Amino acid sequence: MAVQPFGVQAENALANLRSKVPVETERWNDMLGSMHATQFTVAGAPLDVVRDIHASLVRAMESGTTLAQFRKDFDETVQRSGWTYRGKRGWRTELIYRANMHSAYMAGRWQQIVENADRRPYLEYRAVLDSHTRPQHRAWNGTLLPVTSGFWRTHYPPCGWGCRCTTRSYSEAEMKAAGKQPSYEPDVRYRLVTNADGEVTDRVPVGIDPGWDHNVGQSWLGPDMALGQKLASLPVDMQNNAVMNSVGLEYREAMAQRWRNWLDKPVTPLQPAEPVVVGFMEAELPAVIAQAFPTYTTESLVVVAQPAVDEAVAPAGYKAPLASWPRSWLNRLPALLWDYKAVLVDTADTGATPLVILVPDGKIGGKVPVIRLRVDQVSDGNQSGTGIEVGTMDAADVSSARYRVVSGAL
Repeated sequence: MAVQPFGVQAENALANLRSKVPVETERWNDMLGSMHATQFTVAGAPLDVVRDIHASLVRAMESGTTLAQFRKDFDETVQRSGWTYRGKRGWRTELIYRANMHSAYMAGRWQQIVENADRRPYLEYRAVLDSHTRPQHRAWNGTLLPVTSGFWRTHYPPCGWGCRCTTRSYSEAEMKAAGKQPSYEPDVRYRLVTNADGEVTDRVPVGIDPGWDHNVGQSWLGPDMALGQKLASLPVDMQNNAVMNSVGLEYREAMAQRWRNWLDKPVTPLQPAEPVVVGFMEAELPAVIAQAFPTYTTESLVVVAQPAVDEAVAPAGYKAPLASWPRSWLNRLPALLWDYKAVLVDTADTGATPLVILVPDGKIGGKVPVIRLRVDQVSDGNQSGTGIEVGTMDAADVSSARYRVVSGAL
């Protein structure tokens, strides 16, 4: 039987904690905030120590282990490994224990909130109002907004080390009975985060600790989507390094395997196809888009493929987004997002969001392969992504005046 942290049934919380992958980092904020929802790290600890501490936390949640018992497990791990850590034992162990337990609990709560959003569509920020409460968290107390509000992308608790804030969901009737009404969207201000060398490494809302500016539930249930939004929220001049640091080769290879599995998955009436993350925009592409479309602010750098619409209900003239390429080329699509020779803009396009066209090397049936990216086309109300469509064009059309080369060369 799983422990009930903070008095709440914790099956979802336990699933969240179990699912995290232990990784080795020099500093806790080496990873962007949303990555912490799917990966577990202890700053400065070698991988074997990280794995042991993660296992201890899972056991603690499974069996109701106290902080005192966790400290004993921690001491045994440190003694066995010979690892020398920074900070005092009491402070370090309590920080690890409470931060991970509360984050897992709130991630599990978010899953419940989403599942019940049709009946309980409002969420209220609740701070613990005592002498330890941060002034900004105290100011957010009582903020009542729709579950779909963008505020919850960055301000869903916990919002920092030692944060004890929670939320409460309301139905329309409960909200009225309590004499409450939806709040105005708070004015969110941001600050830049620098490292010891003075290098700007992140941008977070005022009142939120670096690395905590993400919704632990959204980042767990949709980690790629959450990371895409986090990357897009950074200033354009920071996005290149952030993408390179966050979307490494191993991560891209894992997404590519998921993509191929999606292509292989049989589609039936009882098992319809669902959207899938293909990958992320290549590190330099966000700056290219920003320069080509200076009045548009991109919301996400993640690229999402939509399944084909059933022919029986497809509108006239509909063309499946992936139908133009053979399977051998589709297998390579995640890699081609990072390996292309030119970026084009269609000057005749009238879409609501930017359209950019990537041109990779090679030919398909004597024609030029193209990857069309419609920025921020995909949205589920809380998260957004860039839509993708593949196709081929005659070389003469690609070189025509209609298409403007904004990066690279044909």
